[in-house]
Amino acid sequence: MPSNAQLDFLAADAPNALERLKALVSIPSVSADPAYTPHVHKAAEWLRQTLSDLGLDARVMPTGGHPAVVATTPGSLCSAPAGTPGFLYYGHYDVQPPDPTDLWTTPPFTPTMRDGCLFARGASDDKGQVSCFLQALRAWIKTVGKLPVPVTLLIEGEEECGSVGLGSFLKEQRELLTRGNSFVLVCDTRSWDIDGVCTPAVTYALRGLVYFDIQLHGPTRDLHSGVFGGTLANPATLLTRVLGRLFDDQNRVTLPGFYDGVAPVTDEERARWAKLGFSEKEFLAEAGVTVPFGEAGFTTLERHWVRPACDVNGLYGGYQKAGAKTVIPTFAGAKVSFRLAPGQDPTRIARSFETWLRGQNVGGCTWKFQQFGEAHPVQTPTNLPAMAAVRRATKAVTGHEPAMIREGATIPVVAEFKQILSLDTILLGFGREDDCIHSPNERFRLANFELGCKTLTLLLGELAKG
Repeated sequence: MPSNAQLDFLAADAPNALERLKALVSIPSVSADPAYTPHVHKAAEWLRQTLSDLGLDARVMPTGGHPAVVATTPGSLCSAPAGTPGFLYYGHYDVQPPDPTDLWTTPPFTPTMRDGCLFARGASDDKGQVSCFLQALRAWIKTVGKLPVPVTLLIEGEEECGSVGLGSFLKEQRELLTRGNSFVLVCDTRSWDIDGVCTPAVTYALRGLVYFDIQLHGPTRDLHSGVFGGTLANPATLLTRVLGRLFDDQNRVTLPGFYDGVAPVTDEERARWAKLGFSEKEFLAEAGVTVPFGEAGFTTLERHWVRPACDVNGLYGGYQKAGAKTVIPTFAGAKVSFRLAPGQDPTRIARSFETWLRGQNVGGCTWKFQQFGEAHPVQTPTNLPAMAAVRRATKAVTGHEPAMIREGATIPVVAEFKQILSLDTILLGFGREDDCIHSPNERFRLANFELGCKTLTLLLGELAKG
C-alpha cells in the first residue's frame, strides 16, 4: 500500500528529480543521425547507472542497432510474495533530430526552465515520462527499501527511427522480458483535461505506420532549363504531379483498396468521446491553423484518432539555395508516410504504394524506393485486470478516472509486444497535446512531471493489491 511516506518523498526530492531529468535531456541521443551515435550510447549508460544505483540488475544490451537498457528486480528488492505477477515497463531514451535548430528559443540540448516548463528535445517524448517512472521506483526504494511488485524495464534507443532491430531483440530475450510479467506499461502518450483537471489518459488504440523515401530519376545530370526545358521529363515536375494524384477531391487516398479492413467508428465511441470536451478550435490553434482539413465525412477528432492518412513529409531535389539557378534536376525525391488504422496491413499498403507508383506515367524517368520499416496499428482491451489499479491510482491523484482515448501516432513496439511476447499493453500518458514533440521548443510541464511521478508511485502500490 502506498503511504504518505512515498508522496512526502516525492515532494522533498522534486528538485533533485528535476536535475536528473535535466541531465538526461542534455544528452543529444538522436537515433536517426549516425553522427549522434556516441551520445546515444552515453544516454544508455546513464540509464544503466541510474537503475543500478537504485539496486536493480541493469545492463546495456546490443540489439543490432542502438542498444537497449534492460533492468530486472532482484528478489531482495521486492516485498511481494514469490510468484506475484509483475509487469514490463517500456520507454525509449532516443530523441528526434532537433532541426530546424534556428526555431528553438533556447538550444535543444540545453535544458531551460521557463513558464513552468522544461524546454529541451526529449523533455516530453520520452525522457520526461521515463523519468516519472524512475522517480516512482525511487520513491518506494528510498522509503521502504523495496518495490511492492516485481518490475522489468526495457528502455530502447531506436523508437524514433522505427525500432527496426527491436523485434529480433524481443524474440531473443523473450524469456527474460516475459518472466513473471502479466502486461506491459508504456508512458509515452498524452494526458487529458477533464473538467479543468489535467488527468492521465489511457490510450487504447494507436495508428500504424509505413514510411518511404521515394526518388524519381531522369537525366544523368542537372540540365540548363533554357536549353532542355520542354523537351524531356523534369523529375521534379512529374514527382509533384504524381504526389498530387495520391488524393482525390474528397481528400481520400487513391491507392486501390487502401481503406479495406478499416473498422468504422462505433456510436459507443462517439458518445464516449463527446464527454471528453475536445475542442477542434484549440487543437488547430496549437498548430497555428484555423481551418480543418482532411478526409470528407469525418470530424477532426475522428481523422486524428481512427482514420488512416497519407502525408508528404518532405520534398527535395534541384536547386534550393538563395537566388535563381535555372536547372532541370537530375532527380527529385519525397518522404511519404501512411498512418494506418486498426484493420489495415502495413505490408500490403507498402506493396500497393510501390505498385501504384510504378503504374504512373513519369515520362521515362525511373523510380528508386527506400522503405524505413513499418508498424502495425494497435487496439488493446480496455478491461485488462491491471486497469482497475490504473483507475484507482489516477482517481486518487486527480479525482477522476483516466480518460480513455485513441491516438493518431505510432509506437511500433506495442504491436510486437502482443505478437512476440503475448503481452497486452497499457499506455498511460502524462504529456500534453501542446508539448511540441518532434518540433522546435519541445517542453514538459513541471505539473505534468509531478502528475506522472505521483500516479506511477501510487500505481505500484495499487498493483500490489492484485
